[in-house]
Amino acid sequence: MNPHHHTVSGHVIRAILTRAEQQQADVDRLIAEAGLNQTAIWAPETRVLPVQFASLMQALWRQRGDEFMGFTELPMRVGSFPLMMHSVLTANTLGDALRYGCHFYHVLTDEVRLNLHTDASSQQAMLRLSLKRPELDTDHVLTETILLSWYRFASWLINRRILLSSTAFSYLAPLHVAEYHQLYPCPHQFDAEHTQLVFSAEVLNQPLMRSREELKALIKTLPLGFFVKPVYQGSWGHRVRSRLLQVDFSEFPSLAELARELHLSERTLRRKLENEDSSYQLIKDELRRDRAISLLRQRELDINVISHAVGYREASVFIKAFRLWTGMTPGDYRSRSATKRAMAVIASSASGNKSPSN
Repeated sequence: MNPHHHTVSGHVIRAILTRAEQQQADVDRLIAEAGLNQTAIWAPETRVLPVQFASLMQALWRQRGDEFMGFTELPMRVGSFPLMMHSVLTANTLGDALRYGCHFYHVLTDEVRLNLHTDASSQQAMLRLSLKRPELDTDHVLTETILLSWYRFASWLINRRILLSSTAFSYLAPLHVAEYHQLYPCPHQFDAEHTQLVFSAEVLNQPLMRSREELKALIKTLPLGFFVKPVYQGSWGHRVRSRLLQVDFSEFPSLAELARELHLSERTLRRKLENEDSSYQLIKDELRRDRAISLLRQRELDINVISHAVGYREASVFIKAFRLWTGMTPGDYRSRSATKRAMAVIASSASGNKSPSN
């Protein structure tokens, strides 16, 4: 498996920071809050973890108050997308939910247009996107982010991956075109009349499968929740994760043992996970990483204690693994998290102490 499937191209980071600098944002602070390497991010070959990309978006939202990250003429108030998510959950079918969501944005802004079309002859549905000022999104970061978020939200609503028939983009193939095969697993057409996702219209009749509580849990993960590979109930990845969460991290079974429990051969289980763009090692690493990050927020816990808690006998091995997962040591991560919390407190205090203008 290509580990790049689970990282984000550095071009996205550079495009966001370049646009932020043009708008007089505090770029150094954005880089620090996202836990990025000040020097490495400008190298063409650099890739970053989804959590770092999501942290950069959150830092930019806090600093600029614009959900569209400065790539439109007028900003979009932060929280608009989660509000849309709540509003569509009352729909009976996915088709109704997408139409409600498109209408929601029609009411709020002219900067972004989303429309759902169906073609009776081909029995295909098209979710189309257009920007009022596409020249402001020169690296297509906003376009890619919106399309990916809507695609994964739609799949989440019906708890199954929507198979894309194709995608089309109204611009020439970008230099980072290889990324599109990971974002949208289907054929792509560039320099097209519309920018759109194309899929079977039959999917629009699928009922929504999610509850309000599940939506609240998803929103707490945003934007990270849309930039990692989704796991759907019933998938082999979900079954493996559910099994591993039942035991201590130091007692994870081998792949062969797990395969026997699932009445499969080891080779078959490996293939099924690969078909979902996953692996047993990746699942174990993700569980350990997320648990370690959670424990690192408890500053009274020693690194050795955390190391054992996530299944490592030696702290040195854990530190090496954590660096591979996040690009920094556990100590550096803990320090950066503390810095971000301090900055948030300072910002909140400054905002609360502002006096009304005379």
